Amino acid sequence: MRKILITAALPYANNIPHLGTLIGCVLSADVFARYNRLKENKCIYICGTDEYGTATEIKALEEGISPKELCDRYYKIHKQIYEWFNISFDIFGRTSTQKHTQLVQSIFLDLYKNGYIFEKEIEQPFDQKLGIFLADRFIVGQCPYCGSKDAKADQCDVCGRLLDYSKLIDPVSTLSKTKPILKKSKHLFLDLPKIEPEIKKFVEQMEQKGLWSKNTIAIAKSWLENGLEPRAITRDLQWGVKVPLQGWENKVFYVWFDAPIGYISITANLTEQYMEWWTGEDVEHYEFIGKDNVPFHAIIFPATLIGTKKRWVLPYFISSTEFLNYEGGKFSKSKKIGVFGDDAIESGLKADVWRYYLLINRPETSDTTFTWEDFQKRINNELVANLANLVNRTLVFIERNFEQIIPSPNPKKEDNEFFEQQKIIAARVDEELEKVNLRKALETVMEYCANANKYFQTKEPWKKIKTDKPDAQTTMFFLINSIFDLAILIEPFLPNTTKEILKQLNYDQKIFWKDIASLKIKPGHKISKPKHLFEIIDEKKITELKERFNAKKEQAPQEPQENQNYQILKNLDLEVGRILEVKKHPNADNLYIEKIQLQDEQREIVSGLVKYYTPEELVNKKCIIVKNLKPKKLRGIESKGMLLAAKDESNLEVLEIEDSSEGQKIKIEGIEKNPKLKEITIEEFLKIKMFVKNNVCYAENKKLLINGKEIRTKKIKDGQIS
Repeated sequence: MRKILITAALPYANNIPHLGTLIGCVLSADVFARYNRLKENKCIYICGTDEYGTATEIKALEEGISPKELCDRYYKIHKQIYEWFNISFDIFGRTSTQKHTQLVQSIFLDLYKNGYIFEKEIEQPFDQKLGIFLADRFIVGQCPYCGSKDAKADQCDVCGRLLDYSKLIDPVSTLSKTKPILKKSKHLFLDLPKIEPEIKKFVEQMEQKGLWSKNTIAIAKSWLENGLEPRAITRDLQWGVKVPLQGWENKVFYVWFDAPIGYISITANLTEQYMEWWTGEDVEHYEFIGKDNVPFHAIIFPATLIGTKKRWVLPYFISSTEFLNYEGGKFSKSKKIGVFGDDAIESGLKADVWRYYLLINRPETSDTTFTWEDFQKRINNELVANLANLVNRTLVFIERNFEQIIPSPNPKKEDNEFFEQQKIIAARVDEELEKVNLRKALETVMEYCANANKYFQTKEPWKKIKTDKPDAQTTMFFLINSIFDLAILIEPFLPNTTKEILKQLNYDQKIFWKDIASLKIKPGHKISKPKHLFEIIDEKKITELKERFNAKKEQAPQEPQENQNYQILKNLDLEVGRILEVKKHPNADNLYIEKIQLQDEQREIVSGLVKYYTPEELVNKKCIIVKNLKPKKLRGIESKGMLLAAKDESNLEVLEIEDSSEGQKIKIEGIEKNPKLKEITIEEFLKIKMFVKNNVCYAENKKLLINGKEIRTKKIKDGQIS
């Protein structure tokens, strides 16, 4: 028996969770927890509300109540929503407990004793209008690496790069819409560089084992390759875990230092034997998080535990999802856009309907989008027409033709072959669940249903009942046992549906995964009266839901994005430029200012190449320059164009054209340039998909060419160009 510890990222206790929050963490973890219980593994599922931090303090201030009162209210809301969605936590706790404070302070003191904590006076972003220091999440600006305008002060969610306030371009307070000033304050830092060798070894081991998702490994390695930097773990707030050192009574711990420790403290509030789960050598810790939480779970939390020099269970498997968007945009409770947990409860649809759509649309490798058209199509064509239809048509046939009594079989070759096919498909479901490929596992369950429906159609029992009754009996025997097995296969995903199927089968014993393909439903067993599991979602209902949740209205047909991008390509001016001089940016440690010689002029361009090249390595390189990019100030210096580079998960390579001269134009295969090239914005440029495949450079699947020859990279085999 395996010992499985499952945690879902702790949701903030200052808002109502939307569908993206549900699928990103708690619902995905619930599927895996239910699966492991069916497999009879020893398993606990831990989650709770993350209650400390600036966001909570500010929202409480806005509402005129204490942070504790705010958290009490939202804790109840979260708990109610998760109960309705049938999330099977072993405990849903919270971080504002005495046990949490004790554990956070104890772990901190271990780090302090071991020399991994130091004091430093720093300049912090301060909102003059509100008179408060700003947490990273309340500052947004432009990412210096990918150009995203929605980067936060600690991390860019688009490219995954670690940031800090000094690197952010044109930062703005999201609270007051003003530019923050820098104000000095003393803080305690976790000395990550000291722990880096052990963290690097740990991440390498996880990569070799293949137990972390690809995006988790990529983000973790990106942090390590850039070199870990000390991280401040204190904040100038009142609401939080106090620092247990003399002279630091007015500081609290940074929420991302204390929040992951919440997994341990919540376990401690579940059982006095919590250390068996957090120090045992045989425990496998599975974490379910969103991609924006990866650095904290893959780097900072393990580093915190390693730095105590005590044995702790580190993340064994990290399942990180991408983002679920709503009708092409973001969920917003204030704007009444999208479906939130309380909305789902009031929608009139069953919890399993929501669970099915979220899981079949789970954003495992890329962002996915909730649309009402797709929702209706999936529910009607898959959940109703496939799964529910199989159950209902089989049980109704047995009720009408065998008085609800399961008949005895007399199997032929095709019946045994069908049963073997079902066993194979069920084994594939098991395999995908074991690998935490939840969407693929659910798709395979639906394949199981489709195969049973195909068997029903092929055998034609409605005809055989009149001409070959033993054959019809055999068909029903194998179908009813397939439905029993389906009840087990679908339980991790749709638990209420499993209960209803078992009720209609008149089966009241506990089910286990090992029961699959064991022909548990015997001849002579009497089933209950059949009922429909799900109803069709008609146009009237879908229209009502669209209007209620502010779905996008039908718009006039637009030019396909691909065609729009080709229009940008026609206007893109790529030219070879030679780097004459390179100097460090006076206001940003990670940026260079390069003087570039083009055909008829010299320009200055700002690029984030410091960590990849020395100035000497760049001088005299002939590179590709986006010549007609609209100039933009980067940390106070105007950049007139962009220098293109290729990047994969590990390396970056400037696109160098050795056999060329400055001023030569780069052509794009099959694209005829506009006679008059206009200036393009960074937003337009970022719409173009530029990449490297097998060392060849492409823009929108068109090769980049010079002198009729394809442009190739030396180091980067496959990656992105920006």
